[in-house]
Amino acid sequence: MWLDINKLEKHGILIDDAQKPAVAHVPPGVASSILHDLWLSFDGEISIKTAVNTFDLEKTRLSDRDTEIFSEVDEYISETEFVKTAEVALSAHDENDAPIVRLFNTLLSAAISRKASDLHIDPGNRNLLVRMRIDGVISDFTELDKRVAQMIISRIKLVANLDITEKRLPQDGRMNVSFKGNSIDIRVATLPTKNGERVVLRFFSNRLTHAKIKDTALADVHVNSLMEAISHQSGLILVCGPTGSGKTTTIYSLLNTLVDRGLNIMTIEDPVEVEIPKIIQTQVNENVGFNFAKGLRSLLRNDPDVILIGEIRDAETAEIAIRAAMTGHLVISTVHANTPISAIKRLLNLSIDRSLLSDCLLGVYSQRLVRVYCSDCKEKSIKSSQHKSSFLEIFEGCQTCNYTGFSGRVPVMSHLKLDSENIALMELNLSNLKMIDTMNEEALSLFNQKKTSLFEINRLKQNN
Repeated sequence: MWLDINKLEKHGILIDDAQKPAVAHVPPGVASSILHDLWLSFDGEISIKTAVNTFDLEKTRLSDRDTEIFSEVDEYISETEFVKTAEVALSAHDENDAPIVRLFNTLLSAAISRKASDLHIDPGNRNLLVRMRIDGVISDFTELDKRVAQMIISRIKLVANLDITEKRLPQDGRMNVSFKGNSIDIRVATLPTKNGERVVLRFFSNRLTHAKIKDTALADVHVNSLMEAISHQSGLILVCGPTGSGKTTTIYSLLNTLVDRGLNIMTIEDPVEVEIPKIIQTQVNENVGFNFAKGLRSLLRNDPDVILIGEIRDAETAEIAIRAAMTGHLVISTVHANTPISAIKRLLNLSIDRSLLSDCLLGVYSQRLVRVYCSDCKEKSIKSSQHKSSFLEIFEGCQTCNYTGFSGRVPVMSHLKLDSENIALMELNLSNLKMIDTMNEEALSLFNQKKTSLFEINRLKQNN
């Protein structure tokens, strides 16, 4: 028997072979061809039942209050003359009583309470699709009547101080909300599409404002290496990984660790993700020609001790960063690369001299995030089943984890330290560099401790 784990995960199929015959819990809407393949993989000895998709995030259940507000919005749509602009409709009476305002607040509250990192509002041909990214996985939340699209988008623009009348060009803004005593910074980005404007809201907790490197869940071997790296007065520290791998959290934690050392810390970012006290933060503005390279040149004239570059994207930025690292500045930056060695190759491809890079590079850190089981429900709901070629965890989930079985993510890392041995090897052959490659081992340890599933391990390997 052979099972395609990726296909099972993609379609949300759960296998319980503790019973004889085995039982497949299949979410509604799975194609008959998939069911046929599943039946064949078990030689027909399997019972197929309809169930909730728990491996992929399910469509989140709405509370009675949420449902009431959505119903109110439906009534509001039917009664509103749509020749009016959304701005007029919102200001017609008491703003706090407007259903659109209440709808927006409900969406924000739902996203924050579910610990979503992003809220997507996507216009379709007929409906407005609202989705959330929770623990790195995007899931449908609800659909709204498309007639409400412009009103809800206008409301978002108003709060984020964006131009309501501009619908042809992308816009970036931000807002800040208070939720249960916590300050939540929200980055807003709009994008024109053929069906109308798309909006993405990214949430940043004030936790990033104060978290230090020792407060992260990184393994001690990586924390110690990072602490040693930032103890230098000059040099270059790189953090790499794909989008959503926790790079921002790591580099901000480094800044928070340095902030009380009497240093002038300055950043150039696109955009500024989180505002940190006592740090001078500058944002790139490509519309006026203020890019990373120009911003970095300006920062160097402002007597910095530590410089954070949001991302090294081009040869000019890389060259200035290397020069800064070699002239008495500690430079921290990110690179879009999967491994430390590929990050070094990326800089070399940007025409950085190999000997200069080996002279100033302190360390390269590659990071990923692994989802972990929900602590509220895993003990009572995990069932294990062993197949010849797979190991599947079956769990019911609870309200805390939105019935996914997962709640939260922890970082796993590999790093390359530029010590004397690696400096010598770097001049010869990059493939011979000695790396602390513990990423897969750390993820497997989480699995052995029953903190995560084999699906997460496989997903991590696919991204390496």
